[in-house]
Amino acid sequence: MASLLCGAREGSEVSRLSGGAGGSPGIAAAIRAVFAGDGEGHALNDPKFGDVTGAVRRLRHEGRDLVVKLRARTAAHAERALASEAARRLGALTMDGFGRIVVCVPDLVPLDDRTAALVSPYLGIPLSASTDGLAGLSTEEIEDLLLAVLGRGVEASGCIPRNMFRQSGRTVLIDWEDALLVPAGTAAPGALTVMKWDIGWSDLFGRDLGLRRRITAGSVDEPTLDGFESVLAAWLPAGLAAQEVRRRGIELTLASELPAAGSKSASAARLGHLAEDVLSPGLGVFHTVLTSRLRADQGEDAYADLIHRLDALTECAGSGGSRRLERLRRPWVLAMFSTAERPLAAGLRSLEQLAARLEELRGTCGWNAACKRAEVAEEVTARIARTAQAILGLEGLELILRGSCAQGVLGHGSDVDFELSSPNHPNGHRALEDLVIEALACLGLAAEGSAARPTERDVVSANGKFSRDLHEWFELRRPGTDHHSPGWVATAIAAPSTTVISRPSECEQQGRELTAKYLWFESRALLARLVFTRAAVTPPPVKLVPQLSLLHELVPADKAAEVEALVRQAFALREAADPAPPATGPDTEVEQLAGRLDVLRRRLGLPGPLNL
Repeated sequence: MASLLCGAREGSEVSRLSGGAGGSPGIAAAIRAVFAGDGEGHALNDPKFGDVTGAVRRLRHEGRDLVVKLRARTAAHAERALASEAARRLGALTMDGFGRIVVCVPDLVPLDDRTAALVSPYLGIPLSASTDGLAGLSTEEIEDLLLAVLGRGVEASGCIPRNMFRQSGRTVLIDWEDALLVPAGTAAPGALTVMKWDIGWSDLFGRDLGLRRRITAGSVDEPTLDGFESVLAAWLPAGLAAQEVRRRGIELTLASELPAAGSKSASAARLGHLAEDVLSPGLGVFHTVLTSRLRADQGEDAYADLIHRLDALTECAGSGGSRRLERLRRPWVLAMFSTAERPLAAGLRSLEQLAARLEELRGTCGWNAACKRAEVAEEVTARIARTAQAILGLEGLELILRGSCAQGVLGHGSDVDFELSSPNHPNGHRALEDLVIEALACLGLAAEGSAARPTERDVVSANGKFSRDLHEWFELRRPGTDHHSPGWVATAIAAPSTTVISRPSECEQQGRELTAKYLWFESRALLARLVFTRAAVTPPPVKLVPQLSLLHELVPADKAAEVEALVRQAFALREAADPAPPATGPDTEVEQLAGRLDVLRRRLGLPGPLNL
């Protein structure tokens, strides 16, 4: 394979930089071998470089020291093309403090139909990590460099210390994936580019350089929101102009990532960059919002403590790749939420203790373990949701539980079902719910929000605007209570009449599913109908244990014992069941339990699913 680093006149120096590594025989095989391992011995010698995804490796091939970055083939081609054009446009550029500006154009090595490697020479320690990185550099020289590159028609948001290597008489620039090609003579970069310059260069100096006050950003009436801004917009008041969303995003990011006062040992900018790789998109943006709010509300010391804590996590997580991501996500989420909730959680068990308790219960089966799991899951969900609401200013929403967790028996096969809703968000605040779901997943709890709510309309408001499935109505409960507590829903929808409760629900009219999961639902529906129609206590309990304790007041002793036995047997069957129904023939145990439920319902005069 011929080297891909040929072309323009000024490319000759770039070619010497790379040594034509892409044309070396066997380079693709060497790259595959390096990435097939765990990365041991192939990390970059840069303490500030955080490759948590394991996409970058250092290798020695045919006497050359190389750095390899894996990318999708289309993205690799695009990045190399940008680097090549940047090299052409910046040819012969020399700047005070930096010397000659050289663009490193990587070789592109296809690995398979979807993946390619970008191969560059190992250039040593970047400016961000060098001990003499500040030597001879002034703010004016930095500003002059950034504007000179822009004036040549390259808006390089990545022209920051972690992508720069100072060598004798020259500075080499790498990483062109986010560069924009603009008309020569452009004097006003985009606002996001200025923000990235400000954070990257301030991080090098350990103080706010205020480049945003020295370099005027261009104005766009309706900018296209990037991924970060789209997530943020979903948490902000509806109807905000894109320009305002961008302004707020920049303000939050600067507050989150500019250097902490009096400390250079932990880089807030590096952690903000890592958060994008370690966390899901929603949690990554939440990291920015949370750290900026923490800094404003609790001061520099609390902010610096969290930054140091997160920095220590990254040091202990080991080498890159999926295993490192898993090792980092959970403690990162715990660190964020436990720090943010500290003013609200005095005297409570720590989130770390609750997460450890969930881990202990993970391998424990049975009714008692499910009751304990539901208790811990409820507290974790409530505290994660409360903290997220406080940080995002969405306190007007109510957390309402439903499903097995609301009923206090959370088996291994069940999710935490919840909603964060209000009269203004009757179908749930989906963006906030998604954030809570992502956080709970990091702690080992599967959860579902309003998107998974049943759509049946058994209980309907007078104006027809609001509705609920009957069985969902039985389960609605706010955290911290045992009894029926639907919150705002109770003011919007009148409780179902005895007539509604005493006939098959819309769900039941669709027929029975002969699965352990459906029978677990069916047995709970039987118990709820008894409690909601016959119990003297108001409001009636939602949790199964107090409901079962009332049975002797509602039905004769023999029937009470049979109801409890069926509920517990349905739970045990659900816990032991394969998620999929049998592939061949009926499940005899499921059929027998369904028959017993039918007989018991007839004896009690209760409706149930139709046997279609």
